[in-house]
Amino acid sequence: MITNEVTNYDNRREVKEDSSPEQRRANFVVDEINFVRENNELEGTNTTEMNTVNETATIENVTCNYQNSSTEEEDVETSYLANYPFSVSIQKRGAHYVSGALIGKRFILSVAGEFYHVRDSLKLFRARLGSVDCKRGGTLVPIKKIEIHPYYVYGKPNFDVALLRLASPVEYSDSLRPIGISKINGKVLSAKFMTTYWPRIVLKGKTIPETAKERIKHNRMRVSTQKLIPVDKCNKIMKAINEHINESSLCLEPIVTHHSECMPDAGAPVVAEDGLWGITSGWVAPTCPTFAAPTIFTRISSISVRSWLDIQLLNI
Repeated sequence: MITNEVTNYDNRREVKEDSSPEQRRANFVVDEINFVRENNELEGTNTTEMNTVNETATIENVTCNYQNSSTEEEDVETSYLANYPFSVSIQKRGAHYVSGALIGKRFILSVAGEFYHVRDSLKLFRARLGSVDCKRGGTLVPIKKIEIHPYYVYGKPNFDVALLRLASPVEYSDSLRPIGISKINGKVLSAKFMTTYWPRIVLKGKTIPETAKERIKHNRMRVSTQKLIPVDKCNKIMKAINEHINESSLCLEPIVTHHSECMPDAGAPVVAEDGLWGITSGWVAPTCPTFAAPTIFTRISSISVRSWLDIQLLNI
């Protein structure tokens, strides 16, 4: 069970809308510079020193430390939910759309790509929290606002993360609680993470075939372990398909059991024993399935992601 401290992200001021994606990026660059400068002043370091520490700090092994490390082939019992109370099913017109992670009474982290073209249709979305069944139980709350990372480019793997604000705060319980965010931002040599998610039956507006592996007990939350692909190895794989990942992204070995090819679990929280590491990207390699690519996740502790997130939460 994740037990690390959770920052209170509630009762903030309303964030102002920017006029365009270009303006949001420009504003974020200024805010990010100020954020880094202020943090450095508080910590008594300069930017050069901070970068040196981040680049040279190496973590040999990261573990998820869960007893029930994989439940892909069985139902997740309600009692298990106490271990994953942060898991969220984000739904459109009552059907599971993507997964997410609760980080505060009003806030969920999920993917950017699946919400990139959402405008007036935001009213069609709800978040179901505190239930392993995406069709019933728990709490169902409308989504009020979606903030996409300003560096995200549609169809690309980097910065595929969005902050969702709920229309009303949720009440915490044993089966509904936020997860803290990992503070580790150094290089990782090896890692095994836990992901929680619901299979997607509707993808890009189309229902998947009746024979798809995802249809097996698709209403129930699944819990899986995924291994990290070393950064150097992943960079070579991505280069071979003319793609590039930056410091905001890490790579995982794709899940095989009950999964079709080219079907990452968009929005699935990627967690270890110290908290939330990232959000699974919905990016799919254009060469798939001829040439398979890793599952990508956005690393929340990376400076360009964490500074954006903190700025958003401070301005709400």
